[in-house]
Amino acid sequence: MNKKFLTGLVAAVSLCASTVSFAALNDLDKGYMDQILKGGPDTLGQVAQNMFNTAYTNQEVLDVLAQTLLEKYPMAGDGRTLVESSSWMCRALGASHNNRYRPLLEQISKDKTAHRKLRGYCEKSAKELPKGSTNPYVAGSVNLELLRNPPPPPPPPAPAAKGKKGTKNAKAAPAAEAAPAAAATPAAAPAADAPKKVDFSLVQVGMSQQQVDSLLGPPTGQTQHMTGKQWQPFNYGAKDLQRMLYLYKGVGRIEFSLKSGYEGVFRVITITPNPSETGYP
Repeated sequence: MNKKFLTGLVAAVSLCASTVSFAALNDLDKGYMDQILKGGPDTLGQVAQNMFNTAYTNQEVLDVLAQTLLEKYPMAGDGRTLVESSSWMCRALGASHNNRYRPLLEQISKDKTAHRKLRGYCEKSAKELPKGSTNPYVAGSVNLELLRNPPPPPPPPAPAAKGKKGTKNAKAAPAAEAAPAAAATPAAAPAADAPKKVDFSLVQVGMSQQQVDSLLGPPTGQTQHMTGKQWQPFNYGAKDLQRMLYLYKGVGRIEFSLKSGYEGVFRVITITPNPSETGYP
């Protein structure tokens, strides 16, 4: 057997055995995975915050987050950004309600080299998970380096022995001649009034406006208004000051709230599928 082919095959098998099944992930999961593996501290913090707000539960992706937390938190020191992002990763694991991550969170909460704020969030997150995990996450279960730099695909097998001279070319000629004709046939243009191809099942309460934009694309129509809480004197958290509505023609509508004026992020509060949605305010 070709040595290069064997080497590539072994590497591919190792990747499948030590990491996640990407084929089973939906667009949201793949987006999280990509950002966790490639993102800097700010991106990691934002992703973890989104996972926390939606109580995200996909264990394959959470395992990657757990290993990334183990990789990043020792580097945090007193650096504000990395401490913040590591703290959000702890909170995201706690919000999953999967006690698989409790031993890991307890480990970090007891690590005196970690920042005090980070240890506090990990301790609080660990307490939100049930005790007695029978399948705890083991450090190193996910190979981050292999996920970030997957091996190239194995080369194709050697071609079969050629037959009589000219036979192969003679058979390929009709297909080659047919190709330009097929390419010349224009694809049918989509109907102008066809509803947007969006999947509301990907959207969860707590998601940010930016996440929804990434998953579904821009809405057919959009509107925004202030709420009466703008004038409440005791609304100290500056909560729910504004609402935003995304309208998708033939699909439905998604309502966002400016959860905190200090955070400045609109988050999903209501998802309303409606095939009769006009898409206009």
